[in-house]
Amino acid sequence: MPFVKKFELKLYVPPSNEVAADIPEKWAEGLITNAQRIYDRLMEKVPDEGTFIKTMVDPSTNEYANFVNPGFRSKGGRTADNIKQTKYENMWSSFEEWLKGLAHTFGDGAQQFKTAVANAKSWLAIRLGAKALRFTGDKIRGRGPTPVAAYWLVGDSRAREWIRSGDESDGSPYDIARDGEEPTLKAAIQQRLVQGGMLVVNSRYQDTAMDAQNTLNGSVLNGLRDTAKCDAFSATYDAAKPFCLWRVRPDDGRLYLHLQVGLTV
Repeated sequence: MPFVKKFELKLYVPPSNEVAADIPEKWAEGLITNAQRIYDRLMEKVPDEGTFIKTMVDPSTNEYANFVNPGFRSKGGRTADNIKQTKYENMWSSFEEWLKGLAHTFGDGAQQFKTAVANAKSWLAIRLGAKALRFTGDKIRGRGPTPVAAYWLVGDSRAREWIRSGDESDGSPYDIARDGEEPTLKAAIQQRLVQGGMLVVNSRYQDTAMDAQNTLNGSVLNGLRDTAKCDAFSATYDAAKPFCLWRVRPDDGRLYLHLQVGLTV
């Protein structure tokens, strides 16, 4: 019986992906707002040394005491009571330093914290562009290989429009999921491909890493496919079988996702 191919895709992973300008700004704004809210609530709960001792030092010391054998004596002659008192004194004396640290970070309108976050925005943009965003893409600059693959696998016709220049497609989006389980398959394979793709990149495209991730890709899809719609996925390239493989183009070293779906009829 012949193998009937439903579609085949080659989706290339860009070396990096520029982050939308508003993403670092929104990240910084949210981080500062949440940190300031936490600081304000903390100051409401622990406004002074007395409250600090009552709510943090005493409960911690009392709980710690349960772990110290009353008859214990160290080689240096310290008794259980000595040990408990030392812990109490250490925590009690830490209040001033703890308060100084918070004041340094959040005082003067949290300027110190805001400066640190502002300095981290460029780092965030670089890390996102070089990592997960290479695989996911975005709505502004175009979808990456992982959402494109996921949507093709559930027969979503919108995915046709997401094929980028340089990608290769043959056939049409085709739903391999069991009835009503399209969202589950789509979410699962997107997560799997992003995670696996990043591990492949971090391994510098080692064959063993790609083989391991390709095996997992097939395992996820085999567990979620409708066996009446699609044959079992292979962990290696086979023109007469479905597969979902990370591969490297030999002529230029570009990483791409090679996906094929079909059914023996």
